[in-house]
Amino acid sequence: MPSEDTTYETTELKAIRGTESKAIARKQQEGWELVNQQKGRLHTTMIFRRPKPKTPWKLWAALGAVGVVLASIITAGALLEEDSATSGAEDLAASTAEQPSSPAPTLECEAEPSPSADPMICETSPGGEPCRFGQTAIYSDEVRAGEVRLEISVGEPVKFTPSDEAWVLYDRPLQPVSVYLPVTVKNTSPALALQSWIHSQATNAQQGEYDGIQSVSDGDIESVAFGEIDGLPVGESVSVKDGWNMATLEGIEYRLSIDGLAGYDIKFTR
Repeated sequence: MPSEDTTYETTELKAIRGTESKAIARKQQEGWELVNQQKGRLHTTMIFRRPKPKTPWKLWAALGAVGVVLASIITAGALLEEDSATSGAEDLAASTAEQPSSPAPTLECEAEPSPSADPMICETSPGGEPCRFGQTAIYSDEVRAGEVRLEISVGEPVKFTPSDEAWVLYDRPLQPVSVYLPVTVKNTSPALALQSWIHSQATNAQQGEYDGIQSVSDGDIESVAFGEIDGLPVGESVSVKDGWNMATLEGIEYRLSIDGLAGYDIKFTR
C-alpha cells in the first residue's frame, strides 16, 4: 500500500470501445494503475497513474563530488601549463636579450637588364646617334605606299690589295688604303617590295666626302654596290661588298642614305 508521501505521475490513454481490457492489461504490465475512465460513443478515455521513482540522492551526491574533483584537477593542470609557458617565454626573452643583436640582412637587388637592350641591334631615327660596325640597324619609315622597314648590317672595314683589274672612277690613281664594307640589307616591310634606292659614302678623319675618297671595284667588290637593290621582295636580303679607296682608315665612318631626301641617313662608326 503506497504511503502518503508517495508522489505519482499520470497518463491518459484512449481506446476503441471493446478494447479497453487489452489496453488496461498492457498498461498494468508497465506498472500503471487505472484510476478513472470515461466512455464515449467510439472511444473510452482512461486515466492511469504510477508512483514516481525516487531520486537517488546518494548517487547524485557521489557524482557531484567526482565532478568537483575532476574540475579541480583540470584547473590545476591548466595553471601549471600556463606557468610553464610563461616561464619558457621569460627564459627565451632573457636569452635573446643576452645575445648581441646582429644587423638585419640587407637584400641586394640587382638591376635587371632591359629586355630590348640587345648590343647588336641599333634602333635608328632621323638625326639619331650613329651605329657601330658589326651592329644591325633597324630602319623604319612611312611612304605613300605604306611602311618601309629594313634591317641593315655593316661589318668592320676589310682591307684588300687591289688587283690589276681594279677600277676607280675616271681612272684616278689608287691611294694607299683600299677596303670594302660587308653590307647586308633585308627587307622586313609588312607588305612592300623595296622601292627605294640606297646611296653609300665612306669618309675618314683626313678626307671628307669630296676630298679624294673614291669608290673602287675589283671582282666581287663593287663601287656601286646597291644598284640592283630596288625591287627587293619582302623577307629577302642582299649582301654586297662596298669598295672604297682612301688615304687612311683613321676615323673611318660609313653613311647610308635611304631614298635621298625622302628617307634619312644611317651612319656607322667604330
